[in-house]
Amino acid sequence: MSQLIEVKVPDIGDFSEVPVIELFVKVGDTIRVDDAIATLESDKATMDVPSSAAGVVKEVLVAIGDKVAEGSVLIRVEAPASTAREATPAPSPTPAPVPAAPPAVAASGGLVEVRVPDIGDFSEVPVIELFMKIGDTIKIDDAIATLESDKATMDVPSSAAGVVREVLVSVGDKVAEGTVLLKVEAA
Repeated sequence: MSQLIEVKVPDIGDFSEVPVIELFVKVGDTIRVDDAIATLESDKATMDVPSSAAGVVKEVLVAIGDKVAEGSVLIRVEAPASTAREATPAPSPTPAPVPAAPPAVAASGGLVEVRVPDIGDFSEVPVIELFMKIGDTIKIDDAIATLESDKATMDVPSSAAGVVREVLVSVGDKVAEGTVLLKVEAA
């Protein structure tokens, strides 16, 4: 048995109606969690919207040029029953215009590393804000840090849930895709 899951526009900040400028999926495509499904463009930045579900695209509900807001349904995905648990959409798939981090990697001792996700063509961007400290309890997709490129600021979502045990960066540190930001004791 399978279920149909709606993939919606996540929190996109203070923008209410932004146009879809690119679509990366079509009906029949098989997608994974965090695959980019569309690009939105505000007056300040473009942002890829990652999928919060894995499975086969059954419906594409937007077209290039359509205006969307937080909560707008972009696609419907049929998730196989075996993956339905992991494909349940998060209440806020991405807190900002950065694709969600790749699945967290378990390190020794049951700790999970939370890394900087794909941040485009930027290789060394400064951390300008940290939202987490040791002992904080976090959920998947909670904002953990803000990075600033020469073109935009972007919140980095957590790819793991649990209790923060180590914070490996400080405000002012320069990071790149794959840099470990936190170690979390999985919940």
